[in-house]
Amino acid sequence: MPVVLRHRASGEIACGVLKNVYDFAYFGALWWEDNETAEREAESALALAGYEYDGAWDALDVREERLKLFNVKLNNDRRRRLVLEPDGTVAVFKT
Repeated sequence: MPVVLRHRASGEIACGVLKNVYDFAYFGALWWEDNETAEREAESALALAGYEYDGAWDALDVREERLKLFNVKLNNDRRRRLVLEPDGTVAVFKT
């Protein structure tokens, strides 16, 4: 099950530039295959994506369908930010 990073206070899902299987860059939700890898790489991945690592990021298991929804909502637009609300809805904000 994919693992993403969610900020405890804001609910924001960490996003950044990733590469797909064809080696094309796209803007999407940062994710890992398991919690151990996510926790080990979180600080450096957040720094590369321009986030401040303040210790308030939690690894969150999501279904693959939810991860795909995150990326569809981002629409490859670096100005968009994802927020996962406590009730499970996904909000998108432009900065």
